[in-house]
Amino acid sequence: MERKSQVSDTNNNSIPTNVLLKFVGFSVALFTLPLITYFWTLKTLFKGYQTLYAGLSAAVMVNIILALYIVAAFREDSGTPKKDIKRE
Repeated sequence: MERKSQVSDTNNNSIPTNVLLKFVGFSVALFTLPLITYFWTLKTLFKGYQTLYAGLSAAVMVNIILALYIVAAFREDSGTPKKDIKRE
């Protein structure tokens, strides 16, 4: 009997799947999108100071992805129910 309670406690403390998928998705985006942005802007948009502006574009993309991750983290439900506190 004790063994079952230990197993159920372990399962309750696990990380939800949607949180892991969100983290992996943002991690992949944080790696790939700045590289794609850099090379795309290097080839198509900027002619004069190519590497400078392409690098700045990639840095802006990193900041956008991080901002979106922070917004998604704040909007995520914490999983703990809120208690109504009544003052008498």
